[in-house]
Order: sequence, then structure tokens, then C-alpha cells
Amino acid sequence: MRLEQITYFLSVAEHGNITAAAKSLYISQPALSKQITLLEQEVGLPLFERQARGVVLTQAGVQFQKDLQNILKELEHAKKNAVLAGRAQKPLLNIGCFDGSYADDFLPSVYDYLKEAASGQKLVIHKCNFLEGHEYLEKGKIDLWLTLAPSWQDRPGFLKKKIAWRKGALIYSEKLQVGKKENPTWEDFKDETCVLVKKSQNPGMFQHTLDTMELIRLDEGTIEVVENIGTQISYVKLGRGYCFLSENIIHGSKGLRCISLPGERGIEVVAVWSEKNAAVTNLMENYPI
Repeated sequence: MRLEQITYFLSVAEHGNITAAAKSLYISQPALSKQITLLEQEVGLPLFERQARGVVLTQAGVQFQKDLQNILKELEHAKKNAVLAGRAQKPLLNIGCFDGSYADDFLPSVYDYLKEAASGQKLVIHKCNFLEGHEYLEKGKIDLWLTLAPSWQDRPGFLKKKIAWRKGALIYSEKLQVGKKENPTWEDFKDETCVLVKKSQNPGMFQHTLDTMELIRLDEGTIEVVENIGTQISYVKLGRGYCFLSENIIHGSKGLRCISLPGERGIEVVAVWSEKNAAVTNLMENYPI
């Protein structure tokens, strides 16, 4: 299988039409059809189901698309590091951080500290989801993983340090019916939908949210599951429900409101790294909390 064939397959999958895909790739339709046929022969299974107006992925094709997209992402990651390593005379310090503006309250201070404390290294930030961050850390693709405490399960061989704490809150939009109230209470949200990031992406945060719902007696309400924090926040802004995040998320977000959670209910932000990485251990031991 060649990289060219991967590109061809993904283009056809995206367009759902071989003719449209061929046009976007600047090759002839027969040539593209032939490459797809050769690829299916190599895999040993049909990847597309031919229909009158185009093609749709088979079940095998859906899985193949997902795996190839991950491979291309890995290739881009390798290319990025190779380019940076080639340009930089300093060794790289790869830092992984969960994606979205939800990291803006702590990431700049961590970056400033490391920029000064590790002045002999070039810092590279990799934005990734929780599953990717765990995988990249375990495989040594990043040196330091910045994440939410409930998302990380302690395991041998890794060290952890608290770098920030966030006061938890119920986040909602003025577009909700209850959002029109001046001072809504927990009880007002019992008929609204709670938006959660799906359990497979972050089991710890999923359970943390369920525990919070039980704490304030909203655990019998409706739940809608989404792919990531970015989508979660977008849904809340659109008035599709509420979510549990930190109070800081509403800063600068027009139309968002919050109700602080009771007591010390909140979430720690932690840095995680391999205990074998003595240089990072030294850096994080001296990080001011």
C-alpha cells in the first residue's frame, strides 16, 4: 500500500463520489477507480458499496478510514518534529496539552516557566485529546502531559504534580429557558440536558460529572454525549444544555453564565511525566504552585 493510495481512498470516502474525488485529485476517473480496486484487492474486502449516485463506505471501509486518518496524523506529527529538530539547534521539549481555550488559564504560565527554566531546550506544544495525550506520553512522543486530574489514573513509572486548581461550576447559556431567570437554582435545571464528553474519551471526567450531578440532585436528568470539550462548550453556547466545567470558561464568552458548585468541588490540573525523565523531574520539582 502506497501513501498515494491512502490519499486516494480518503478523498473518495470524503466526497462519496469517485468522479468528484478524481477532479479534486487532478487525475482521471478511470485511473482513480483502478487504484481503489487494487487497494480493495490488497485488503481482501470491499471498502465501498457502489450506488447509483456514488459510493458509501462499507463497515470495513469505515474502520479503514479511521485507521488511515490516525496514520496520517502520526505522519504529520513525525514530519513536524523532524522539521523542528532540523531547524533547531536546541533539543526539543515536547509538551502535550488537552485542546481548546479551556487550557488558556494555566498554559501560558507553565510555558513561561519552562521557557526560562529549560532555556537550553526548544519548547513544542502539542494540542491533543485526553486519549492521545496518554498514548503519546506512554510512547515517549511527549515529555510532559498537562491534563485534568480525573482523566489520569495513577500508574507505576509516572510522576504527577498539581499545577492549578479550578473552582467547578454549572455552565449554561442565556439561550436556555432557565437562562432567562435572574438567579436560577439547581432545581431549575432538572428538566434540562447535561452535555458530557463521551466516556471512552475520558472515563475519569465522565464519572466526575455523574458524581457532581448526584451531589446536586440532577442525576435523574437527560444526558447528551459529545466527542470533546470544544463540542461540549459549543452545544452549551447554542442552548442545547448545560455542562460542568470550571468558572473560568465563561470569561470572555458572551451569553454564558455559571452557578458555582458547593464547597470545594472543583478540578485539579496536573502535569504528568515519566519518572525516567530526570530532566523533566527536576523542572517540575521546582515549578511554583
